[in-house]
Amino acid sequence: MNGEAETKICPLCAETIKAGAKVCPHCRHFQTRWSLQNPVMLASIWFVFVFAVLVCIGTFWERAFGPKQEFALYRDQIDIVRSQCSQRVIGSNLLNTVVGTLTNRSDVAWKDVGVEGQFFDKTGKLIDAITVNADDFHGVTVLPHGEAAFKIEGKALRPEADYKTNLIVVRWAKDVNAWLP
Repeated sequence: MNGEAETKICPLCAETIKAGAKVCPHCRHFQTRWSLQNPVMLASIWFVFVFAVLVCIGTFWERAFGPKQEFALYRDQIDIVRSQCSQRVIGSNLLNTVVGTLTNRSDVAWKDVGVEGQFFDKTGKLIDAITVNADDFHGVTVLPHGEAAFKIEGKALRPEADYKTNLIVVRWAKDVNAWLP
């Protein structure tokens, strides 16, 4: 066998080493660049992994704690377009039901939109209301410049004949981009 064919020159220290050597015995330089045993390659992979984790954490942090739109600033841009109230009897209970459509004229998408129904007697006195608990309500989402349907229902406090008029209003909503309240 030829002695020159079985050796090579280390690119770092220029010493003659065996051709199959993975690490130079003189300077400890790895001879294969893409080996997972090469500390430079392991450090590069570790750096990419840590960078990806930091980007994910930063994205989550921004979504969870970054700026959100306050509903109060946009309240006048969300309107009830149509609504219809009805009453029905289930067992011994009289239920007030309101179904309708709301529209969003703002540039912000809103989720968990809370709709309240107020019911008045013939003198204009407020006699009943239906409001969904904001913590339990995960329903209506309305996109920017879009419409969405809603339905609220609650047990009536008075006999059916006492209900003359009603008012339906939007009470709350959350920014769609907000992960946390």
